[in-house]
Amino acid sequence: MFSATPDTEQSTHSSTITALLAHRSLKRRRDDEKRLQESCVNLLMRHQNTSELLLEITSHGKVRDISCDGYEGLQLNADIQTSVLEDELRRRSEQMEVPVGLLAVRVLSGNIRDLITHTDTNAHCVLLNAEQRTDVCALVKSARALMSAGIFSPELFWQEYWKLQPVLEVTYHLHTHNILTLDFMLDRDAAAVTSWITDQLKALCVSMTTTADEQQMQHQILSTVVCVLVRRAFEDSSHKLSETCGSILDAMMTWLLDSVSEKGSETSAAALWVHVFDASVFDVCVSEDTLQRFFTHSLTRVLTHQPVFKVSDAIAIQSEWTFAKTLPLLTAIFRKICLVFSVECVLNQLQQVLETHEVNWCHVLSCLSHLLIHHSQTQSLLTDLLSRLLRSAFDSYDLEKMITVFLLARQASLEGPAVFPSYSDWFKLSLGGSSSFHAKSRKSTVFLLKFLSDLVPFEPPQYLKVHVMHPPYVGGKYRSLLQEYVTLAKTRLRDLKVSLEETSIFEVVNGSAGVIESPAQQDVEKAVTLFMSTNKIPATVIEASIFRRPYFLSRFLPALLSPRALPVTSDARMIFIEALRKADKIPAALYTSYTDSCERETYRQKQGVGESSEDDHQMILREQFLHLRRMMTDGTADADVRAQLSRISLTLRNMHPDEETGSDVITLNLDSPDSTHSAVANLILQSFCLCLLDASRISPPNRQGSWPGVFVKVLLGHRWLVSALIHRLWDLLQHQAEALSAAHVLGLAALQVELHHCRHACPRVQLTGSSAVALSVSQCLCEALICSTRSHMALCLRLCVAVLSYGLCRANAQSEELQNFIPETLYKKAQYVMARLVPETRTHLSDEDSSDTYSDVSDLTGRVKDSAVALWRNAQIRSLKKQPQYQLSFSEWLSAELQVQRSQDALTDPDRQEYEQWACEQYYMHMSKHDGGCEGDVTQICGHIISAVIDQHTASRTGDSSHEHTDSCLPDLLSLLQALLYEVVVTQHCASDETGHFLWDLIDSRCSVTPDSDSIGQELKYQQTLHNVSRVLVLLPAVLLVNVRTDRKTLDCHRMIEHISHVQRRACCSAGLLSFNLTAHFLKAVVSGSVSCAGPADAVNACLSEFSTQCPLLLLSAARWWRHLSAVLSSQWKRLTGRPDMLPQQLQMLDNSHSWSSRLVRGLVSAAPPAPSWLLSASLHSFLRRSDSENMKRVLRQLDETDTQVSLFLFLYSVIELISAHLNEQVSHNTTQTHSLSRNRTVTDDVCFQAAACVKRIRDMSVCLLTHLVHDSDWLRLFDQSGSDHRLSHFTSRVASPQILRLMPFAFYSILTVVESEVLMRAIRSPGFLYSAAVCYRDLSQLFMNGSQQQVLLEARRLLMSSISLSPRNCLTLSQRKQLCSEYEQLDAEISAALAHFT
Repeated sequence: MFSATPDTEQSTHSSTITALLAHRSLKRRRDDEKRLQESCVNLLMRHQNTSELLLEITSHGKVRDISCDGYEGLQLNADIQTSVLEDELRRRSEQMEVPVGLLAVRVLSGNIRDLITHTDTNAHCVLLNAEQRTDVCALVKSARALMSAGIFSPELFWQEYWKLQPVLEVTYHLHTHNILTLDFMLDRDAAAVTSWITDQLKALCVSMTTTADEQQMQHQILSTVVCVLVRRAFEDSSHKLSETCGSILDAMMTWLLDSVSEKGSETSAAALWVHVFDASVFDVCVSEDTLQRFFTHSLTRVLTHQPVFKVSDAIAIQSEWTFAKTLPLLTAIFRKICLVFSVECVLNQLQQVLETHEVNWCHVLSCLSHLLIHHSQTQSLLTDLLSRLLRSAFDSYDLEKMITVFLLARQASLEGPAVFPSYSDWFKLSLGGSSSFHAKSRKSTVFLLKFLSDLVPFEPPQYLKVHVMHPPYVGGKYRSLLQEYVTLAKTRLRDLKVSLEETSIFEVVNGSAGVIESPAQQDVEKAVTLFMSTNKIPATVIEASIFRRPYFLSRFLPALLSPRALPVTSDARMIFIEALRKADKIPAALYTSYTDSCERETYRQKQGVGESSEDDHQMILREQFLHLRRMMTDGTADADVRAQLSRISLTLRNMHPDEETGSDVITLNLDSPDSTHSAVANLILQSFCLCLLDASRISPPNRQGSWPGVFVKVLLGHRWLVSALIHRLWDLLQHQAEALSAAHVLGLAALQVELHHCRHACPRVQLTGSSAVALSVSQCLCEALICSTRSHMALCLRLCVAVLSYGLCRANAQSEELQNFIPETLYKKAQYVMARLVPETRTHLSDEDSSDTYSDVSDLTGRVKDSAVALWRNAQIRSLKKQPQYQLSFSEWLSAELQVQRSQDALTDPDRQEYEQWACEQYYMHMSKHDGGCEGDVTQICGHIISAVIDQHTASRTGDSSHEHTDSCLPDLLSLLQALLYEVVVTQHCASDETGHFLWDLIDSRCSVTPDSDSIGQELKYQQTLHNVSRVLVLLPAVLLVNVRTDRKTLDCHRMIEHISHVQRRACCSAGLLSFNLTAHFLKAVVSGSVSCAGPADAVNACLSEFSTQCPLLLLSAARWWRHLSAVLSSQWKRLTGRPDMLPQQLQMLDNSHSWSSRLVRGLVSAAPPAPSWLLSASLHSFLRRSDSENMKRVLRQLDETDTQVSLFLFLYSVIELISAHLNEQVSHNTTQTHSLSRNRTVTDDVCFQAAACVKRIRDMSVCLLTHLVHDSDWLRLFDQSGSDHRLSHFTSRVASPQILRLMPFAFYSILTVVESEVLMRAIRSPGFLYSAAVCYRDLSQLFMNGSQQQVLLEARRLLMSSISLSPRNCLTLSQRKQLCSEYEQLDAEISAALAHFT
C-alpha cells in the first residue's frame, strides 16, 4: 500500500505504484506531463510510508520456504519492483537530506522491529512463527538486493540492529544471506555478542518445538552457528575471534555438563546440544583437522569438568560409575565424541589429560567404561596401556601413575569378564610373579607395599581380600614388609566386619588364577567326596571343628547345611551330615533349623513360590530381554546391543550383589542338582534362543556382529548363574532330548560355539564323583551329549550339524580359525554319530579327495541327514580332522560304541554289525597311528578292543554309571574280536620268541604300575584293575596265551609265569589262590598249545614242571579246584589228542594227589603219590577245610608216619586262609556300617555273624595244626620275612600276596593268643620263638600305627612280655638282642628295657 495514513477517505484517493507506472506510457503534452510529475512527487512527499512500500514491493513475490530460498526465482517483476524501491529511497533521501544507506537501514530495522514486537513480546524467544518467518525472509531478500545495488550498509545496519533485542533466527537469516554475519557481529563487539549468543543458544535448546518445520529450523540454526564457532575457534588459533568462539563453545559445554550433574529439568534441553557432536552436522563446512581439534578439546573439557572427586572418593565409590549406572546423556556425549577417534587415540588422549590436568574421576572412569562396552578392541589396548603405565610408575616411583593404573584396572574389571579380566586375575598377572616390575629391587617392593598400605583406609573390602589372598610377589628377604601390609589389610577387613576366615581347610591344588569365591563350599564338596570313599569323617574336618571352630561354625557348617529340597533316597551329603550329627559336630539348634528350612524349600518348590525381590529382578530382566529382542528385530548397531547387555549384567549382579567375580572350579552335582536359580536359567536360555532367531531373520549368523559372544561373556561374569545354566543344559541334553525343537537346538548350538570361543574366560567344571580333571564349560556340555539311545543319537546328530554350521559361519565372519569355534569333543561326536546314522558320510570320512571344496553350508534348510552330508563335503569342516585333538581315535570310537544300549539302538542288529565291521576293517584298520588308526595291524585292532572292554568294566564299577552294562554292544564287539583273533592265530603273528606276545604286552601294560603298599586307595584301584583284566583274559582264546618254541618240542610259558607270579598273585581270591576260571583258562592254554608241538604230552609235562619250580601258585590253585577242573581238562585233552585213557604225567599227578587226599580224609591208608609235599598238602587242604577237629587230628597222626612236611604246608595254607577270612570279615563290617548310615539296611547282621564264624572255624583249624607242629620249630619259618633262603620262607613269598605277607604278624598273634597255655609254653621254649615274636610285634605295631585294632595290639604285647619272662636265657644271640633293643627304644621303652635286662 502506498498511502501512509490509514484513513478511508485518503485511501480512496490513493493510487498504487503499478497504476502510476502504467500511466507513464501514455503520450501527453510536455507541460501536462511536467505538472503531473510535480503533483505525484508532491503527493509522495506528503503521504509516502517507506516501510509499507518495502513490504508492498516484496509482497508480490512472497516466499513460503522457511530458509528464504527462491529469491533468485522472482525474475523480472521483482527486479522492476526493487528498482522502483531503489528510486524511491534515493528520492526520499534527497528530500530528507539523509544518506540513502542510512535510510535503507532504518527502514529495514524498523520493519524487523515491528514484525517481532507486534507478534511476540517474549524476550527469550529465539524462533519466529510462520508468519514472522515469511515476512522476515521477504525483508532479508530486499535488503540483499539493496546491498547489491550499493545503497545498503551492513555497518550501519549492525548499529541499528544491535539497538533492538536481536532474535537468533533473524540473525540466522541475516547470516545465511551474508547481510550481517556472525563473524562480523563478533568482530564488532565480542563481549556483548558472546554473552548474547550463549544465552540464545541455551534458549534455542530449551525452546519447545511442535511442528516438523520448527524442528528443522531449530537444527539448522544450531548447526550453522556451531559451524561458525568451531571454524573460527579451531581452524586458526591466531585468528582474533578464535578465543571468543572457543569461550562460547566452552560455556555451552559447561552448561551441558552442569545439566548432566544436576539431573534437573534441563537435561532434555541439554540433550539437543549433544547433537552438535554429530560429525554430520559439520558436513563440508569444517575441515577434518579442525573437527579433530574441536572434538579433542571437547573430550578434554568433559574429562576435566568440575574435578570435585578426590582420589580417595574415586577409590571408594567407583563401582557406582559403571556403564550401566552412567546417565544416558553422559553416555551419549562419550559415544558421539569418541566416534571420530580410534580407541587408541582416545586412550592416548585420556592418558595425556590424566598427566596434565585435574580430572573429574567420574567422567574419566565412565569414559573408560564406555570404550570397553562399545569397542571390543579396547581390552587389548587398555592392557598394554596399563602395562606401560605400571612400568613407568615403578621406573620413576610415580604415585599418580600408580593411582591411575589401579583405578583404570578396577574400573575395567567392574564391567565384567565379558570385556576385561577380573581384578584378581589382573593383579596376579601384573604383580604376582617374580618377573613383575616391582620385583627388580627393594626400593620398588617398598614403594608398592607403601602404596597399597596408603590405600587401605579407602579401599572396598573386595580389593583388600584380593591383596590378602593373592599377595604381590615379594622376595624372601622382604617377607616381613609384606606381612605388615597383610596384617594391616586384615585389620581393616575386621573393622569392616568382613570375615577373615575364608581360607580353605583343604589344600587347593587346581592352580586357579581367580579369587576363590566360596572356600567353604569347596571344603564341603571335598569332605563329602572323602567321606564316601573312606566311610570315615575326614580327619581334616575333625581338626577344623576343634582348632578352627569359628570357621567351622560360621562358614563350613552353613555351607554344608544350606537349605535344599532333600531327595527321597539319602545322597552323599545327607549321609555325611548324619555322620557329623552322630559325632556331635553339629549343634542341635543348627540341625533343627536346617531340617525346617529343607522342609520349607521342598514346599516352596512344590508350590512354585519365590522370593518377591527375586521376582522383581526377574521382571526387570524379562523386560530387558524383550528390549534386546526388539533391538535384534530392528537391526540395531552392535555397540547399542553391547550397551543393553551391560545393563542386563548389572541386573544379574543385583540379584547376587555379594558375589565376587573370581573364576574357579564349579562343581556339578548330577545326583542333586541345585534348582534355586532354574527360573532365571530358563529365562536366559529362552531369551538367547529367541534373540538368535530374531537376529537370523534379519541377517545370517556371519553378519550378525559380535553380540552372541558378548552375551555369553556377560553370563560368565556371574558364577552362580553359570552353575545354574550348566545344570539346566545338562538336564536338557540328558533327559529332554525328544522335547527340544529346532529353535532350541539352534540356540543351544550357538551357545555351545560361543562358550568354546571364550573358553579361556570360562570357569572349569568338576563333575561330582569323577576323578577326571576339571573340564571347560563347553567340554562339560559335550560330555552331557550322549549317544546311548535312539533319541539321544538323534539329538546329537541335530546338535552337531547345527554347531558345525553355526561355527563355520562365525569363523568366516570373524576371519578366525575354525578350531576356535568348534569344541574338539563335539567334533569327535559328530564323526561318530554321523558315520553311524548317515551311511553316506562314511565315504567322505574315508576319502577326502572326493568332496566338494566349495560346498556352502551357510543355508542348511533341508533334512538333517542331507545337511550332514553337505558338511562333510566342506573343506574347512573336513580339515579339522588333520589336527590331532580333533581326530576320533579307534579307542574313543570303541568307548562310544560300548555306551550304546542295543535294545534302544537306532540301528538294527545287521546294520550295527555292518557299521562296526566297516569301522574296524575299512576305516581304522588302514588309518595311520598318528591319525588314531592301526596302520593295518590286526593285533593293534585286537589290543584296542581288549583295552576298551577292560575300561568298560572299570567304568561300570567305579561309579561312572549307575549299573553295569548288560545291554551294551559288547557281544557284537566280542564277536568281531574273536574273528580278528582267529586271523591272528592263522597268520601266527604271535609265534616269535624274540618279539614277545602282543596279548601279554597289552595285559602287562595295564598292570605295570605297582601301587604304594601304604595307600589303601591305590591298592584297591589296582585290585579292581586286576579283576577286570582277569575277566577279559578268560574271554580270549586260550591258545594265544602261549607260544610254541621254534624247535616245536616245548612251549614258551615264561610270559604266563611272570604274569601269574607278579600280577595275579597280588589279586588272589579267597585263601590266596587263583580263581577257578583263571586256573582253568591257563591250563587249557597249556593243553591247547601242546597240540602244535611234536609231542603234546611231553610239552605239557615240561611246561607244568616249569610251573612247579618257578610258579607253584598255578598248580596250588589247580589242586584246590581239581574236583571241577579234571573233567574240563580231560575232555579237552581227549578232543585235541584222541587219547582219553592217558593224561600227561603232570596232570595225572594232580589227579593222583586228589585221589590220595580223598582216601586219607575218609580214613583209608594208602601211600602218598610221587608229588611235592606242598602239592599234596594243597590237595589235602581242599578236603580238610570243612572237616571237624577229630578228623583233622587223625589225618595229622597218619601224616606223621608218612610225610611231616605236608603238615607244615597245611599250616601255611591255613594261616593264609585265616588272614583272608579276617579281611572278609572287615569288609562285611564296613559294608554293614555303610548301609546303616544310609538308613537302607539291605545287609543284615547275619553277614557279620557268618564272617565271624568263618574266622573262628579257620582259627581253630590253625590252632589244631600248631598244636601238632609246636614241637618242631620249622613252623616259625613261615613267619620269617627277613628274606632268608630257607625253603619254607622262599615258598611262602612265591605263593602269598604282598597283603597276606604284611598281615602274617597279625596271624601269628591271632593264633597264639587263643592256644592253650601248655601249647603256648612249648612254643615259647622253641628255638628262635622269642626273636620271631619280637619281630612280629614290631611289624604289627607299624602296621596298625594309626591306632586301629587296639585290642589286638594289647593282647600281642601282653603275650610278648610273657614270652620275654618265660623264655630261656640263651634263646637270643647277642646281635639279636642289640638289634631288638635298638628297634624298640623308640617303639616301646618297656619292652626295650625288658630285652636289655634279658641276660
